[in-house]
Formats: sequence, structure tokens, C-alpha cells
Amino acid sequence: MKGITLDVLIADEIRSQIENGQYPEDSRLPSERELCDEFSVQRLTVRSSLQILKYEGYIYSKNRSGYYVAKRRITKNLKEFRSTTHILELMGKPSSITLLQFDKIEADKKLAARLDIPIATPLYKLSRLRKLEEEPISIEISYTFAEYVPGLEKFDFTSRSLYAILEKEYHIVMDRAEQEISVIHANEMESELLKVDLGASLIKEHGIVYDTQNRKLEYSENMMLMNRFVFIK
Repeated sequence: MKGITLDVLIADEIRSQIENGQYPEDSRLPSERELCDEFSVQRLTVRSSLQILKYEGYIYSKNRSGYYVAKRRITKNLKEFRSTTHILELMGKPSSITLLQFDKIEADKKLAARLDIPIATPLYKLSRLRKLEEEPISIEISYTFAEYVPGLEKFDFTSRSLYAILEKEYHIVMDRAEQEISVIHANEMESELLKVDLGASLIKEHGIVYDTQNRKLEYSENMMLMNRFVFIK
């Protein structure tokens, strides 16, 4: 087996320094020359290390200014069921929500197929824009069975999460999800809300959420910024 190259080892060390807080978000990394002196290597090796970290989303560059620590990405484990709200709370980064739409609708052909229900079944559609530190990071759309949650429209979805409301007010506990991940290109609405270029790449997470009684309770679609989320298995 081939040994690990110097650029990978240096990238590992700088990554560790970022993760343990030695270099906070948006702080400037030492210059290439300073890193060469610190690790006793040539500049080409340091540049290769920095490119590894840039590709991984740990740092970003500014022309004539150097490299800076990127904002910490939100890690979502596909084998665990946790809401984005809960993940951010565990990270110590509470988010804010802007309500985009809340309506009672009838399931169309696509939603009926997803949820395995008759066309025109009543659903609640909830659309929200999530912000972290005043920056938009995701658009979240939820379709929930109206039959199981009568009166859902009376709650404030900007101050409480949907799942918290379902659990406290309806005694419904979401248990697991069957999610699919894909890359899409931002349409006009998504680019405006997320403040990205039209056609910019976004992560789309969509699928079915089940409760503890194994009922299909929700179909969700989340459009997320590529540089703010990472998925692991």
C-alpha cells in the first residue's frame, strides 16, 4: 500500500486545527510562506494541501488576500433521523424561519403516488425559508396529512418546528425517513430566496417520513446550499 503523501498529511493537520477552533469561521489562514515554514515543505506541497481543503469545503480563497476558513457545514447522517432544527441546536447554532406558504391543498398525481393515497386527499403544505446567522441556507417544503393534524394552521411555524408541534400537540412522533439526495439547478424562485445565481447547483433532499406507528405522515422536499450541507452514511 502506498504511503500517505505530504500534502494529505498537512491538509489533515490544518483540518484538525479548523475543527478544534484554532482557526474560527471566516478567519484568515497563515500565508503560504508561513505554512511552508511551519511544516518545512515547499510551496507546491502547501498549495496542494490548500486545494484539498478548498475542495472539501473547509476553506475558501480571496484574490490577493489568501485563504479563509469557511462556515462550518451542517452534517446530515442518512442513517439517522434528525430534523435540521435539532442538528443545528446540537451544533449550538439556532436558526430562524421565514414562513413562505401555508395552505390546505389536495394531493395531485405526484403527491398521491409518493404518499400512496388517492388523488385529492387533503394535505397541509408548509413552505419555509431557513436562515443561519441571517444567511439563507435552505428552502423546506412539507406535505402533511390533514386528517391526522386538524387545526394545524393555528400554530406559529416561525418559532416552533413542525415536528415539535406534531409531538406536543398531536402526540405524533416522527421516527424514520426514506430520503433521496440529488443535485438540482436553482430556478428563479430558489435563486432569489437563497441568494444564488440562477442555475446554481443545490442539494435536493426529498422523501417520506414515518411516525412511530409506521404511518406515512409527511412528504418533504428540501433545497439546500451546496456549501452549507454535507451528507454522510
